[in-house]
Amino acid sequence: MTESSRTTMPLTRPRRTLGWADIAGALGAAFAALCCMGAPVILGVLGAVGLGWLRRDAILWPLMFLSLAVAFWGLSRDWRRHRMAGPLVLAALGAAALVAGVIFVHGLPARLLIYAGAAALVAATLWNIMTRRLASRSGTSQSQSSTAASVSSAT
Repeated sequence: MTESSRTTMPLTRPRRTLGWADIAGALGAAFAALCCMGAPVILGVLGAVGLGWLRRDAILWPLMFLSLAVAFWGLSRDWRRHRMAGPLVLAALGAAALVAGVIFVHGLPARLLIYAGAAALVAATLWNIMTRRLASRSGTSQSQSSTAASVSSAT
Protein backbone atom coordinates (compact mmCIF):
# COMPACT_ATOMS: atom_id res chain seq x y z
CA MET A 1 0.00 0.00 0.00
CA THR A 2 1.50 3.32 -1.00
CA GLU A 3 1.43 6.47 1.05
CA SER A 4 -1.05 8.16 -1.28
CA SER A 5 -3.53 5.25 -1.10
CA ARG A 6 -3.39 5.36 2.70
CA THR A 7 -4.34 9.01 2.74
CA THR A 8 -7.23 8.62 0.30
CA MET A 9 -8.77 5.52 1.86
CA PRO A 10 -10.25 7.22 4.97
CA LEU A 11 -11.80 9.90 2.77
CA THR A 12 -13.97 7.40 0.88
CA ARG A 13 -15.23 5.56 3.94
CA PRO A 14 -17.38 8.39 5.46
CA ARG A 15 -19.10 8.99 2.13
CA ARG A 16 -20.03 5.33 1.90
CA THR A 17 -21.39 5.41 5.47
CA LEU A 18 -23.16 8.65 4.75
CA GLY A 19 -24.83 7.12 1.71
CA TRP A 20 -26.34 4.39 3.83
CA ALA A 21 -27.50 6.63 6.68
CA ASP A 22 -30.58 8.00 4.92
CA ILE A 23 -31.51 4.58 3.51
CA ALA A 24 -31.12 2.71 6.80
CA GLY A 25 -32.91 5.43 8.76
CA ALA A 26 -35.90 5.58 6.42
CA LEU A 27 -36.26 1.80 6.26
CA GLY A 28 -35.85 1.44 10.04
CA ALA A 29 -38.50 4.06 10.73
CA ALA A 30 -40.91 2.52 8.22
CA PHE A 31 -40.30 -0.94 9.72
CA ALA A 32 -40.99 0.30 13.26
CA ALA A 33 -44.13 2.14 12.21
CA LEU A 34 -45.46 -0.86 10.28
CA CYS A 35 -44.79 -3.06 13.30
CA CYS A 36 -46.72 -0.63 15.51
CA MET A 37 -49.55 -0.70 12.99
CA GLY A 38 -49.59 -4.49 13.04
CA ALA A 39 -48.78 -5.31 9.41
CA PRO A 40 -49.45 -9.07 9.17
CA VAL A 41 -46.42 -9.86 6.99
CA ILE A 42 -43.98 -8.17 9.33
CA LEU A 43 -45.56 -9.63 12.46
CA GLY A 44 -45.54 -13.10 10.90
CA VAL A 45 -41.86 -12.88 10.02
CA LEU A 46 -40.96 -11.54 13.46
CA GLY A 47 -42.88 -14.38 15.11
CA ALA A 48 -41.33 -16.99 12.82
CA VAL A 49 -37.78 -15.96 13.68
CA GLY A 50 -38.54 -15.65 17.40
CA LEU A 51 -38.54 -11.87 17.61
CA GLY A 52 -42.22 -11.39 18.47
CA TRP A 53 -41.20 -9.55 21.64
CA LEU A 54 -40.07 -6.61 19.46
CA ARG A 55 -43.68 -5.64 18.86
CA ARG A 56 -43.93 -3.67 22.09
CA ASP A 57 -44.36 0.10 21.82
CA ALA A 58 -41.65 0.60 24.44
CA ILE A 59 -39.18 -0.81 21.89
CA LEU A 60 -40.71 0.36 18.62
CA TRP A 61 -41.20 4.06 19.42
CA PRO A 62 -37.55 4.69 20.37
CA LEU A 63 -36.49 2.62 17.34
CA MET A 64 -38.68 4.75 15.09
CA PHE A 65 -37.36 8.03 16.53
CA LEU A 66 -33.74 6.86 16.38
CA SER A 67 -34.22 5.72 12.78
CA LEU A 68 -35.78 9.05 11.84
CA ALA A 69 -32.83 10.86 13.44
CA VAL A 70 -30.39 8.75 11.40
CA ALA A 71 -32.37 9.39 8.22
CA PHE A 72 -32.43 13.16 8.80
CA TRP A 73 -28.73 13.16 9.63
CA GLY A 74 -27.97 11.47 6.29
CA LEU A 75 -30.37 13.70 4.37
CA SER A 76 -29.03 16.90 5.92
CA ARG A 77 -25.42 15.91 5.18
CA ASP A 78 -26.37 15.29 1.56
CA TRP A 79 -28.31 18.56 1.45
CA ARG A 80 -25.07 20.39 2.25
CA ARG A 81 -23.56 18.81 -0.85
CA HIS A 82 -26.34 19.18 -3.44
CA ARG A 83 -28.41 22.04 -1.91
CA MET A 84 -31.78 20.58 -2.95
CA ALA A 85 -34.28 20.92 -0.14
CA GLY A 86 -36.95 18.74 -1.79
CA PRO A 87 -35.86 15.36 -0.37
CA LEU A 88 -35.48 16.84 3.11
CA VAL A 89 -38.93 18.48 3.00
CA LEU A 90 -40.59 15.30 1.68
CA ALA A 91 -38.88 13.27 4.42
CA ALA A 92 -40.08 15.74 7.07
CA LEU A 93 -43.66 15.41 5.83
CA GLY A 94 -43.32 11.61 5.77
CA ALA A 95 -41.87 11.58 9.28
CA ALA A 96 -44.71 13.75 10.56
CA ALA A 97 -47.25 11.38 8.99
CA LEU A 98 -45.50 8.35 10.52
CA VAL A 99 -45.39 9.83 13.99
CA ALA A 100 -48.99 11.04 13.77
CA GLY A 101 -50.18 7.64 12.53
CA VAL A 102 -48.33 5.70 15.20
CA ILE A 103 -48.89 7.91 18.23
CA PHE A 104 -51.83 10.28 17.79
CA VAL A 105 -54.31 8.88 15.25
CA HIS A 106 -56.05 5.51 15.52
CA GLY A 107 -58.01 3.20 13.22
CA LEU A 108 -58.10 3.41 9.44
CA PRO A 109 -56.80 7.02 9.26
CA ALA A 110 -53.74 5.89 11.23
CA ARG A 111 -53.05 3.11 8.73
CA LEU A 112 -53.34 5.54 5.84
CA LEU A 113 -50.98 8.00 7.54
CA ILE A 114 -48.44 5.26 8.26
CA TYR A 115 -48.52 3.95 4.69
CA ALA A 116 -48.28 7.49 3.28
CA GLY A 117 -45.46 8.39 5.66
CA ALA A 118 -43.49 5.24 4.85
CA ALA A 119 -43.97 5.84 1.12
CA ALA A 120 -42.88 9.48 1.48
CA LEU A 121 -39.74 8.48 3.40
CA VAL A 122 -38.79 5.89 0.78
CA ALA A 123 -39.51 8.38 -2.03
CA ALA A 124 -37.43 11.07 -0.29
CA THR A 125 -34.56 8.62 0.09
CA LEU A 126 -34.69 7.63 -3.58
CA TRP A 127 -34.87 11.30 -4.60
CA ASN A 128 -31.89 12.04 -2.36
CA ILE A 129 -29.88 9.20 -3.89
CA MET A 130 -30.56 10.52 -7.39
CA THR A 131 -29.60 14.10 -6.50
CA ARG A 132 -26.49 12.88 -4.67
CA ARG A 133 -25.38 10.95 -7.75
CA LEU A 134 -26.09 13.89 -10.04
CA ALA A 135 -24.17 16.23 -7.74
CA SER A 136 -21.19 13.88 -7.59
CA ARG A 137 -21.19 13.50 -11.39
CA SER A 138 -21.35 17.22 -11.98
CA GLY A 139 -18.72 17.79 -9.30
CA THR A 140 -16.45 15.22 -10.92
CA SER A 141 -16.93 16.67 -14.39
CA GLN A 142 -16.35 20.20 -13.06
CA SER A 143 -13.18 19.17 -11.25
CA GLN A 144 -11.95 17.32 -14.36
CA SER A 145 -12.67 20.30 -16.60
CA SER A 146 -10.96 22.73 -14.19
CA THR A 147 -7.95 20.41 -13.98
CA ALA A 148 -7.81 20.20 -17.79
CA ALA A 149 -8.12 23.98 -18.04
CA SER A 150 -5.30 24.55 -15.56
CA VAL A 151 -3.09 22.05 -17.40
CA SER A 152 -3.76 23.68 -20.78
CA SER A 153 -3.13 27.17 -19.37
CA ALA A 154 0.14 26.03 -17.82
CA THR A 155 1.47 24.86 -21.21
